[in-house]
Amino acid sequence: MVDHEVRLERMLKNDEKRKRQMVIPLIGVMLLFFLYFWKTDILLLLPMLLVGQVPLLYHAWHRMKLLLSFNEDAQYQQLVRYEFGLTFAQPLLLLILIACIELEWITLLTFIIAAFIGIISLLTLSVRLDRKLKEIDPLHVTGVELGHVQFERKKQKRRKVNG
Repeated sequence: MVDHEVRLERMLKNDEKRKRQMVIPLIGVMLLFFLYFWKTDILLLLPMLLVGQVPLLYHAWHRMKLLLSFNEDAQYQQLVRYEFGLTFAQPLLLLILIACIELEWITLLTFIIAAFIGIISLLTLSVRLDRKLKEIDPLHVTGVELGHVQFERKKQKRRKVNG
């Protein structure tokens, strides 16, 4: 098993690397979608929601790979894969809802409500799963811990620049 601080540093580096890698491809894909759907009758917002999920999936895949390298416990690894499955379910849910709206099975209001409830439910399950991972492996770095450390480091950088 890997120490908590080492895990935290590796996850911070992984997050930073993935963010930099996704900027140009994301802009390119979004531009292509914008140009394509600008010329069609389909609402632009719907495919943009789906394209916006690409960086989330890319980031989640690499997070899963990194977490799997930290602990070899079978239950821990199964829950890490399940957490990725929840992340994968978000764009799948949006794709199904977009197909339903295009087939005119649901209205736009129903789409918005279903997407909101579905994504909030998936995010809630993901947070609960992260807590369960922390119970199994006390050295596990949760998303909340990671976000807090990232926020504090950005705040320190701003202080150095301004001070």
